[in-house]
Amino acid sequence: MRARTLGALAGALACVAASVTIGASPAAADAIRTAEWPVGYLDLPAAQRISSGTGVTVALLDTGVVQGRADLTGQITTGPDYAGGIEKQGDSGWGEHGTCMASIIAGHGRNGGGDGMLGVAPHAHILSVRVIRDDDAPDFGRATADSTPISDGIKYAVDHGAQVISMSLGGEESDAGDDSSAESDAIRYALAHDVVVVAAAGNGATQGNAVSYPGGERGVITVAAVDSGGNHANFSTTGWDVAVAAPGVNLPCDAYNADDAYMEGSGTSQATAYVSGLVALLKAENPALSAEQIKSVLETTASDKPSGGRDDRVGFGVIDPVAALRAAKSMSGLPTVPKAGAGVASGHFGYGPAETVTLGSSGLSDRARAAIGGAVLIAIALVVALLMLRRPKPPRFEVEIVEFVRPQAPPSDGPRLGSDE
Repeated sequence: MRARTLGALAGALACVAASVTIGASPAAADAIRTAEWPVGYLDLPAAQRISSGTGVTVALLDTGVVQGRADLTGQITTGPDYAGGIEKQGDSGWGEHGTCMASIIAGHGRNGGGDGMLGVAPHAHILSVRVIRDDDAPDFGRATADSTPISDGIKYAVDHGAQVISMSLGGEESDAGDDSSAESDAIRYALAHDVVVVAAAGNGATQGNAVSYPGGERGVITVAAVDSGGNHANFSTTGWDVAVAAPGVNLPCDAYNADDAYMEGSGTSQATAYVSGLVALLKAENPALSAEQIKSVLETTASDKPSGGRDDRVGFGVIDPVAALRAAKSMSGLPTVPKAGAGVASGHFGYGPAETVTLGSSGLSDRARAAIGGAVLIAIALVVALLMLRRPKPPRFEVEIVEFVRPQAPPSDGPRLGSDE
């Protein structure tokens, strides 16, 4: 069997797969369902009795999705191709990785749905936006048609109705950890429009666990991989940015080139697709939930939680679709407030999570806090002035006198410090 690593951005990978051929009969198609252990592990039939993802569009930023696959009929819309390159849709190998991810997110099965590939959200719609090339493309690693394919793909997805963005990709770029990078700006744009962003943690556990972007960006739901026993996959990158984990070892998915074949492999790519499918179920069940609320629901309802509630290997634990849907059903929607996840910054490039501090937690009134702040400023001014008087005046220079004005306390009916007003 042929092992392959599917790349993205500058080189960190999210999937390791092998091509497996099966017969073209209904019984053979059912072999996919038999091999698809997450169906039982995640209790997808029970989750899909609550929600099937109807009315939700998942933007899949990947290598493209092949039209006409039996497990995905009627569910794919193709957007722009920001990757470009020599290969075109219809060529052998085009869309290999993307078609696999699409079937995990939204595969509806075959022969009435009883066999074939069953995705997490079988009634969700996939908007395919091509932003990377498959690793066996003849021009893999060369410049893409668009200079900023990931960020442009995110913006396109938001502007064309996506409620979820799934990115089974990642890598290291020179400006990836900057708040002003194209990717970070695009992700903020998505979150500001209440679009949930899901990305792979990466497969670099044995190569130093470098932070993988866009998974390392603020507000992203970053996904690690586990095996069928709920154990952290040895290839799955660990770090402060990991939010939750999902199945990612020895998994089948729809093949890119024929209905009588399927892909089988491992990676945080597949884990990301499972989480994206669950987000689609949640958005369909309760459209009022903000991106931040959905991230919180996934984390608080996760099963197999690590000691202490969270660690850098699996985040808050393994996703639990039924528990998440039950929790989401009765929640009231809240305005979107993008935040970073919990954890401690690693030694790799990029920044760690932010902590929100409530400035009014001391119990002091607004007026009292203002008065104290003014007194502190005056004290600092006096110290600075005293130091300046003690210093000998340099020749030919005048000492500038700085007037420090005590700030007035805000009126009692004004906005509170740290409020949204």
